[in-house]
Amino acid sequence: MPGEPVALSALYVDAGGTLVDGPLEWAFCAARRPLAELGPVSRACLARDGDALLSLGTGLAVDAPAPADGCRLFGPEPPPATADQPAGRPVDPDITGGYYQPLRIFAGDDDADLTLFQSRITCGLAGADQQQSAEYRIRARPNRAPAVVALERDGDAIAPDVAVTVAPGGELPLRLVWETCPEAPKCGDGLCTLDEAADTCPGDCGGPIGCGGAETYLRFDPTALELVTEREAIRVAWYATAGRYAAARTGRAPDEPEAFSDNTWTAPDAPGEHTLWIVVRDDRGGADWRELAVRVE
Repeated sequence: MPGEPVALSALYVDAGGTLVDGPLEWAFCAARRPLAELGPVSRACLARDGDALLSLGTGLAVDAPAPADGCRLFGPEPPPATADQPAGRPVDPDITGGYYQPLRIFAGDDDADLTLFQSRITCGLAGADQQQSAEYRIRARPNRAPAVVALERDGDAIAPDVAVTVAPGGELPLRLVWETCPEAPKCGDGLCTLDEAADTCPGDCGGPIGCGGAETYLRFDPTALELVTEREAIRVAWYATAGRYAAARTGRAPDEPEAFSDNTWTAPDAPGEHTLWIVVRDDRGGADWRELAVRVE
């Protein structure tokens, strides 16, 4: 929600492995992209500093409130007029019904080491009537990032912080497993999901909300002008300091119920130590990752 605290962290790596510290400079950007400009964000978001930027600090993780005017600048609320220009039009939601505040990260002194990120913000519905908006507020639940349950090799879970051994040129079959989410709410399953609340299902909704996998969520369909439920797709990106994967990207479509994704890493021919990273993302901007150390010998 705009104005509420948000915790941000980065996976920062190089060819030698994961870095435990880094000069990452974080800033929210409050500049709307002019219609005449090309690109995903305003050019003002690419600067080191300026009136459009709200600095969040330096490091691998930062905590700060999301800008309070996010839904006016990047959401469905009418944006303010600037200078002698008339007010612009509200932003259209993405296919999941979401809106995003731009975030930029510089890594070090080189201006080319720039990363752009879209931080999802919770706003009201555009085009919905009063009854639909009220129903949405009651039923909808915020997105919960996917959570890695296990990384497996040949069906056996690999313990975190444990290195695995592979022969030179050998194959390492891997399976990334995330949480299994119900397609329909079920009181008593330990998960506070869509249409569940503390008053109707206190056993499930006394703790964290949502499920760390392919969640079923509520959105407003601007064409049909009605509330509809959708299920998230899950995407997995595979990275390594050396060697090669059978596929760079894998995952599951919304209609695939399986909560895992398989891939195979082939080791280099020479002995050495390497690091693998597997990053899992959902449709609504949530992410998690798992790191694996590998010895080729």
